[in-house]
Order: sequence, then C-alpha cells, then structure tokens
Amino acid sequence: MSTLIKTITFSVLAIALAACGGGNSPETAAQQPKMAASVRLGAQASSATDYYPLVQQLYISYFGRPADSAALVNFAAQMVQLDAPPGIRDLTGAYDSNASIKTLIDSFGTSAESAALYSGDNEAFVTAIFTNVLGRSPAAAGKAFWIGALDAGTLTRANASLAIMSAALVNTSDQGLLDAKLINNRVTVSQAFTSALNSDTRINAYKGKTAAATVRAMLASVGATTDTTAFNTTVEATINTLVANAVPSFATISGIVGQRCLSCHSGGGAQAGVRLDSEAGIRSNAQQVYSQVVSRSMPLGNATGMTDAERDLVKRWFEAGAN
Repeated sequence: MSTLIKTITFSVLAIALAACGGGNSPETAAQQPKMAASVRLGAQASSATDYYPLVQQLYISYFGRPADSAALVNFAAQMVQLDAPPGIRDLTGAYDSNASIKTLIDSFGTSAESAALYSGDNEAFVTAIFTNVLGRSPAAAGKAFWIGALDAGTLTRANASLAIMSAALVNTSDQGLLDAKLINNRVTVSQAFTSALNSDTRINAYKGKTAAATVRAMLASVGATTDTTAFNTTVEATINTLVANAVPSFATISGIVGQRCLSCHSGGGAQAGVRLDSEAGIRSNAQQVYSQVVSRSMPLGNATGMTDAERDLVKRWFEAGAN
C-alpha cells in the first residue's frame, strides 16, 4: 500500500484494485478513451485552468460539493506555483514525495468540513468516503483493504479520500467503470455549477454550512447515468434556491435601515435615543431592530413602507449572526 501511495505504479495498482473488487488491470495507453479528461492530462500543466478539474475532484473527494469561484482560482494558482501534476493519479503519487503538495492536500483532509463528513473509527471512515465519493458502500474486500492500510499507517486519513478516488478512476472492472463515470459526471456538474456563479449575488449565496449542505445534496443526486447537460436545469434551480435563502450582507441591511428607519432614528433627536445612522449604531441595536421589525412594531404604523421581503432580510441577517 505504501508503494500505491508513493508511486502509484501500474503493477501495485492492479493488486490494490483487485482487493477493491476490480479484477482487471488499470487503464493502459490503449484504453485511455475510457478515462476522464482530467485523468488524461499530461505530466505538465500549461495554465491554471488545466488544474480546474483536479481542484473539483479534491472538493468532491473531501467536501462532497463543487468548489466556489474563489477557491477554484486560488487552489489552481497554488498548484501552478508548486508545479503540481494536473492529474489525480500523479498528485496522489506526489503526496509522500513533495512536502508542499502534502501540505496542500492535508489542508483539505484535516479541515473541519471534511472531518464532519468523515468521522468515527476506520471502518466508519472508509464507508463514509465510499458513500460520499462513489455513492455506494464498499465491497467487503475493498473495505478491508483500505481499513488495513489505515490501521497499518501506510495511508493517512488526510490522504484517504484522494487515494480512494484515484484508485476508482483506474479500476477497469465493471464496477470501476461505473464509479469512474459517476466521478466524471460529478466533476462535469461541479464545473458547470462553479461557472454559473457568475455574479456577486450568486457568489455570495454559496457561503456557509447551509448552502454547502444544499449543494452537497444536489451533487449526491448525480450518478453514472446522469445526463449532465440536462442536469444544468437542476444546477440553475439550486443556485436560485441559494440566492433566495442567502444571508443578507450588512450593506443590504444598512440600506433597508437607511430607507425605512432613519427618519425617526438619526441625529440627536432619535426616538427613544436609538440611533441607527452609523454602522456602530445598527450593530449595537441589532437585537432591538430585529425584534421591532419582525414583530411589525416598527416602523411605527409602517409609515415608511417597509416590505415583507425587507423584514425577512432583517430576520435572516440577525438570526445568522448579524454579521
């Protein structure tokens, strides 16, 4: 197994994949058309965009969701700086031989989000990875193989998701080909999702645990037989849901306060001494603003015409932490 992690040689992969239930040898050059475009990339990348499929694979492996726009660009830029291999097999092989690449991969594997998805003892941990990455439970032999590697210390938890996905992409058994198709479909959908985050409103909507959980559920519905072109309708619907449920920014709340509240709550004559004509004033009175707005007590008689949508924005902003 240590050889699998360090060098990913074809001969050792054949043994590893047989243990995972794949009876065939890994892909050879003659069989490459069956492999994902991201796996077919050469040893060198010509630009940061060559790394985009790989970054999506990392996000799928460790978080079960697509990368956000900034992360996609930032991680690709880091890989350019590290001269990292753009293919997942070579990246897995570089994990033990390149300290900088190891640190980058570990930042995924040791993150709080990944730890929340993959926890428990080694059996529960491996089962969770298979469920999230491949949409199925591991076969008995495969589960024993990966648990044994973790127990022996030849595979780290930080690298496990990457190693399991990498092995799945070169397994030419019937199940392996289905697994690879599922992964490739999820990468395609992830690319479409991130590309569709094409405005500040959409980008900002894909933040926080609730948004991540929503998109994770969307991606989990993608299987080996999914029509990824038709699935763009689901991508759009999911993003629209995120936008509708997004936590408003302080700038949005400040704008509502400015339009609906300042006629009574500004300057030295502010009613009840509650001044909302500054950021500090809004933040220090956030609880009172929330309770008065949600209870519809203020604006008094709704003289300034605060809408139900604006009241909902104030409610969501405060209940999400009033940041």
